[in-house]
Amino acid sequence: MTPTGVLEPTGPNRALDGTVWLDRLLSTPVAAPVERSRPVRDIDGYEHRPNPVHARTAAEFLLTMRRYLVWAGDWSYRELEYLCGGAVKHTTFRQVLEGDRLPGYVFLMAFVTACAGEDAAERSRWFTAWHRIRRSAGR
Repeated sequence: MTPTGVLEPTGPNRALDGTVWLDRLLSTPVAAPVERSRPVRDIDGYEHRPNPVHARTAAEFLLTMRRYLVWAGDWSYRELEYLCGGAVKHTTFRQVLEGDRLPGYVFLMAFVTACAGEDAAERSRWFTAWHRIRRSAGR
């Protein structure tokens, strides 16, 4: 699936049909690729991966995102941009992760993809927590 297809909640966005150039750009190898290190292995019997399901507010959710970023590899904002295929710019990662507002869906999916790769279970876990907080905020 193309990056523009993965980041849409209901499938590919038809408004992006003219983005073949974007898919081609995102699939072009870079001279010095960022290697995704394996996440820190948890001690047997313990779960150290930050869990977004425990967050009740936007502030708690963002704190969990910051902790998850450190757990996943402590990527720089530029590395996150590369790891999500350029779907979100490094400046946007900085603004959102250092801000206090609940991120949008596309940002969230780009963040989880950058940190965890193509893990559908991880995306689902983050989406569920995000949706619950968003609904409780009346959005």
